[in-house]
Amino acid sequence: MSLLLYEPSSGDGVGFRRLLAAEWGKLWNRRVVRLMAFAAPLMALVSARYLLSQNGVLDPGLPEYATAGSVPVLALAEMLVTAFSGMMLVLAGLTVTEEYRSGQLRMGLLRAVSLKRIMAAKWVVCLSFMWMQLALYLICSAAIGRILFPNPETYPLFYGAGFATYGQGLLYDLAYYGLAALALAALLTVFFWLAAVGRSSTVTLALGIGFLLLSYLLPTLLTYFRPLFELEAYVRLYFLSLLMIEWEGLAAMLADLHGLRLWNLGVIAGYGLLFGVLTALIWRRRDSFE
Repeated sequence: MSLLLYEPSSGDGVGFRRLLAAEWGKLWNRRVVRLMAFAAPLMALVSARYLLSQNGVLDPGLPEYATAGSVPVLALAEMLVTAFSGMMLVLAGLTVTEEYRSGQLRMGLLRAVSLKRIMAAKWVVCLSFMWMQLALYLICSAAIGRILFPNPETYPLFYGAGFATYGQGLLYDLAYYGLAALALAALLTVFFWLAAVGRSSTVTLALGIGFLLLSYLLPTLLTYFRPLFELEAYVRLYFLSLLMIEWEGLAAMLADLHGLRLWNLGVIAGYGLLFGVLTALIWRRRDSFE
């Protein structure tokens, strides 16, 4: 989708910044989006409560034991594949499928600008909203972690990546959230493609849920065939799933487990490029024949 941003402006004179501003206004005018704006603090509180209960049964020497420095990562791992993915799927259904189905796109456009550019603007606006939610979630979870959780001198990182002080842990958290932002961008591109082929918001939601379930089931089935593969080949097949990258692969990338840093980045980029091109082709065809 990002390639669409460089499409030359047509003779209408409508700049992409104006298009972004218009799409942001339309997005924010939706009541459900305004409600989503309060989701990050609430999700951070829910995650913190869960992590506090988990601490009661975990050894403090385990990476899963929540401390002030590790709360942002542990909290996001619980919500990235559920709440954040769900919000993006709702945004795609509302801003793409429903507007196209109801004719709002054509009524507003009056052929002033191509559908491709409008979809690119919608993608940027939806992603910007989700990145804002991600940043707010980081701030809230870090603040809650500092107040409610123990703050040892050092704590262990995932996959044997060593130990971190609180300050080092914050840098680790920032890196983790940066990778999460890239994964969300790729997943949003998938959802925009599903929204383009969906006939209604309900269908788009069903397709999105189906994609997430398939992304979970295939790696799970792969575990039954683990003896057939060498370890390095197995983990690469396992992390062909974008969902599994979000769930387990981000920490593995930071630890560079089995060289997964470049592999997972390549998978994320592959999803973005493939579904971005597919989405662009769909809207180019519709722009030509409607």
